[in-house]
Amino acid sequence: MPPKDILPTSTANACVHPTFMQNTLLPVAPPTPDVALFMSKHAPEKISIDPAFLKRHGLFAGLAEEDLKDLPVLFRIEQFQRGERIISEGERGGSLYVIYQGSVDILKQIVSREGECQEKIASLHVGDTFGEMELIDQQPRSATVVAHANTVVLALDNIDLYKLNLRNTRVYATMLLNLAREVSRRLRATDQYLAVSLFSIREQSRFRLFPKE
Repeated sequence: MPPKDILPTSTANACVHPTFMQNTLLPVAPPTPDVALFMSKHAPEKISIDPAFLKRHGLFAGLAEEDLKDLPVLFRIEQFQRGERIISEGERGGSLYVIYQGSVDILKQIVSREGECQEKIASLHVGDTFGEMELIDQQPRSATVVAHANTVVLALDNIDLYKLNLRNTRVYATMLLNLAREVSRRLRATDQYLAVSLFSIREQSRFRLFPKE
C-alpha cells in the first residue's frame, strides 16, 4: 500500500484538458538558478526563486523591479514527489500555489452509477496557479491536486497577503487586482463551458426522442 499522501496515478480516469482550468496569464519558462536560496520544509535540497520567473507571471503584472525583489520572502516553498497529494478536496485552505517546477493533476470527486470515484479534470504546468478561490474566501477546497511529476510549488498564505497589505498597500492592491482578473476570466470560461455542455446534452436528448428513420 502506498503512504497516505501518495496517490497512485492509476486512480484517475483518462486526462481531459478543459482550457478554463488552465492559467493563461503568461506563458512562463522554467525557472533558472538565481541568487536567493530558500529551504523548503518538504525538501532536503535548497531551491532558488528566480525573480525573472515572478516578473513573467501575471499575478505580479504591473509591479516594478524593486517591488519584485521583496516578493520571494512572501512564499513558502514546498516540494512534492510524483503521486503525492498537495491539497485535498473538502479540506479547509487559505493558500494559493504557483507551480515553479513540474506539473500537477486536478482531481474531482464524481458520483456515478458505478459509485463514487476521483476523475482527472485538468493538468497544470509550470507557471499555472491553483487555490486562488480559497486564498480569498477560505472555503473548503473544491478539488484535489496531486503531483504528476516531482514538483516544486510556491505557496502564498492569506496571512502573508494580509501582512503585505500592512507593509505595502500599492503592491497588495496590484496583486489583488491581478488575482481578481484571473478569477473573473476563469468564471467566464466556466460559464461558456457549461453552456456548450448543456447544448450538447439537449442535442443528445433530442436525437434520442426523435431518432432518424
